[in-house]
Amino acid sequence: MKAPVRFRVLEYMTTVEKACPDEIMEAMRNEYGTERHFTKKSFIDHAMCLKANGLLEDAGAELNDSGELILFYSINEEGKKMVSKYMPNK
Repeated sequence: MKAPVRFRVLEYMTTVEKACPDEIMEAMRNEYGTERHFTKKSFIDHAMCLKANGLLEDAGAELNDSGELILFYSINEEGKKMVSKYMPNK
């Protein structure tokens, strides 16, 4: 049984210094890529929700070649505690 996507996003964030939703999606493509909710909008929502709940924080922003604003996030101590509480092997 797969872990909920939002929790897997949080778990993934423990393995990188910072990431944007596109990078998170690429990392999870093999596990969740065939699911209906595997969309950029969903992953932006996951990151924003985790930030709103105090588990991620802003880690920068930049414009891509198309002029689209790309937001980066990093996990904070509360997020790390949450992952270690529910996945002690991480």
